[in-house]
Amino acid sequence: MYQRDYLLRMIEQFSVVLGKVIFQRRNQRFTEALELLAQSMKQLLGLNSKLVRALSAKDLISLLSTQGHFDAGKGLLLSDMLKAESEVLLENGQEADGWGCRLKSIELLLEINRLAEADEYKVDIKERIFELLPKMQHYRMPPRITELLMNYYSENGQLAKAEDMLFFLLEDDPDNEVLLEQGLQMVEKWLEPTVDELSAGDLTAEEIHGIYEILIKLKQNGSKWNEYDQ
Repeated sequence: MYQRDYLLRMIEQFSVVLGKVIFQRRNQRFTEALELLAQSMKQLLGLNSKLVRALSAKDLISLLSTQGHFDAGKGLLLSDMLKAESEVLLENGQEADGWGCRLKSIELLLEINRLAEADEYKVDIKERIFELLPKMQHYRMPPRITELLMNYYSENGQLAKAEDMLFFLLEDDPDNEVLLEQGLQMVEKWLEPTVDELSAGDLTAEEIHGIYEILIKLKQNGSKWNEYDQ
């Protein structure tokens, strides 16, 4: 309960800043909007915005950890700040930086979702991912984010989407034995789900067995991907 109150207080502080950012955006004052976000990031999280852009999601998690314990509330707030920053940058025509912030925001959420410290925030994380994904549906994700999405979809019963992510990864890297084994372990968990789970995942039992057979053959035949390319 204390942790949730703590997160809500930080979000409330940031919402004041976000209101000012929106005002500056409406008036086409993008530099001022970015400065507000940078100041807020420094004040609330103690992080420099340029440093945040340069670091990986895993590095950011390390920076927000004390004695090995990750502050999930601050991680969620940082994802919100990156999302807000991406919107300003994209609106100002800074496509590369804007997309970079948006990708880092969702990567951070997906990495946080895997941590035990984030168990209390699963609903918050899911809401944020749900909001971000439609904005990225026509964008081919980097391999790390695709892998994280594969596991996220599988965890949430979206089996057809998890399958798509797996085959995107294998198409780009067919010789990756670690990825292939990871895919096999994931699909093995789908072999005996309930009917409701299958329906929610948009895959039939027959389709799941078909996917499993393809992965087994890929494992046996090495890199002969084209024989099974869907």
